[in-house]
Amino acid sequence: MQRLLQFLYKYRTFILLILLEGICFWIIVRSNSYQGAKYFTSSNHLVASITSASDQVGDYFGLASQNELLAEENARLRQRLLNLTDSVFMAQFLLDSSQMGIKAKVIDNSLFFRNNYLTLNKGLGHGVRPGMGVVGPEGIVGQVLHTTKNYSTVISVLHSKSMISAHHNRTRTLCSVVWKGEDPLYADLQFLPRHIPIAPGDSISTSGYNSTYPEDQMIGVVSDVYLEEDATFYSVKVKLSTNFYTLTHVYLLELSGQEEIDSLNIELTQQYE
Repeated sequence: MQRLLQFLYKYRTFILLILLEGICFWIIVRSNSYQGAKYFTSSNHLVASITSASDQVGDYFGLASQNELLAEENARLRQRLLNLTDSVFMAQFLLDSSQMGIKAKVIDNSLFFRNNYLTLNKGLGHGVRPGMGVVGPEGIVGQVLHTTKNYSTVISVLHSKSMISAHHNRTRTLCSVVWKGEDPLYADLQFLPRHIPIAPGDSISTSGYNSTYPEDQMIGVVSDVYLEEDATFYSVKVKLSTNFYTLTHVYLLELSGQEEIDSLNIELTQQYE
């Protein structure tokens, strides 16, 4: 307390000057309309600038939670679109908003092996089961292989045994997409007949002829086309829509009747082995 009094006594002249200057400034502002208007206009601009900067800082630190909300909404909308393709369930779905895809975060992702996998932070306890298709914001990602209570492993599109039933969007011609263990950004398109017109820039999507992916999920865009003189099919390079280098969030979608289709396929396989 004594030091504070000493400080005030030492700088008493300067403090008094500041106080008198403040009183004079206030009297001028209150007594003159022009100066008053200028003062309040300037102060409002200053306050607005400070408030805007504060809001921007708050928005920046809130991006993580906003991203989580948007990802949840995207998962719900993707599953809604999938369910609405079946007119039998359309009316039921419109009344039941609880049906939704499962959003998950990628916590591990390999790229440079012959057989690559992803690990997700959702498992049986969240409704994930083996065989579910996994898609990202830009296109397909893979298929669920194993699950535990809280985690799941996904066979990536970048896997030697991954063969995706696809079609050439412009002609709706069936073909297959495989990854040959080379560049994680590109895959190969197979079994597209030579009489089908195809060119770089054409899009390739899922055919829907399986129990993993719904129809018309993006796979990629044609980047290069080759055709040998005596070849029956094109050799085509496809730039994958999903960038596995930057993939962080995915959605797991369950097709209507997926379990029944899987059981039929298993029964058919066992019968003719």
